[in-house]
Amino acid sequence: MGEMGDMGVTNNVFSFAASLVRLGRGAFSRVTEGRRAEPAEVLELYDFEGCPYCRKVREVLTELDLDYRAHPVAHGSPRREELVRLGGKMQAPYLVDKNTNTRLYESDDIIAYLNERYGGARRAGWWLPVPSLLDNVNSAIASALRLGRGSRCRTESPREGLKPLMLYNMEGSPFCRKVRETLSELDVPHLVRNVPKGSPKRAELEQRGGKVQVPYLVDPNTGREMYESDDIVAYLEAEYGARSQDGRGRRHARSDVAAAAV
Repeated sequence: MGEMGDMGVTNNVFSFAASLVRLGRGAFSRVTEGRRAEPAEVLELYDFEGCPYCRKVREVLTELDLDYRAHPVAHGSPRREELVRLGGKMQAPYLVDKNTNTRLYESDDIIAYLNERYGGARRAGWWLPVPSLLDNVNSAIASALRLGRGSRCRTESPREGLKPLMLYNMEGSPFCRKVRETLSELDVPHLVRNVPKGSPKRAELEQRGGKVQVPYLVDPNTGREMYESDDIVAYLEAEYGARSQDGRGRRHARSDVAAAAV
């Protein structure tokens, strides 16, 4: 196996380890969109993949089968100025729910709000009570296993005129994590279409792509749609990695290790 292949396998192993540390969080739905009304306005989340507190919120969003518009604010992101204007300080996660005119910092406050507003009789989270401090430490360990991936922005200027990409996602998937890390590092806004196990939206994914497998990326800017985490990462690096005259950035990249099915 070549050097790039070794690196790809190692990346997968550490991503699997991060999922194992979280003990299956963000993989199964507690409440599905078929059992409650969908929000009229999509929720918005300012976050970045490497943040352990953001992970806690994303897990609950997945378990509640809620979609959200992701605004990456990794270290160095020009979008951080936008977040300061909105909320008054640079802190992630930050939730915006236009349906109730609610804006919240603090992961535990956001989780409590999401459960109360969208959980109904079911509560997303750990099956047994877990102290917040222990949850934070556990999530921080998961972040540490990724060695800083998804924590630092690799672009310097805002992306103007870019239509949000759409990612069919499951927070607990190690392969989806690799794609989210890249989206965070490249500062690409995107709509997260959560499809945890038990979600009725999985039928939509199968109809659109031909099978139930995540991640699945839809790019309205180029008309491209694809499965396979490494193919998606290579595409994102080629399309949005290096800045070019068209404002999106293109450079050649290739895929090495294919992602596995759900």
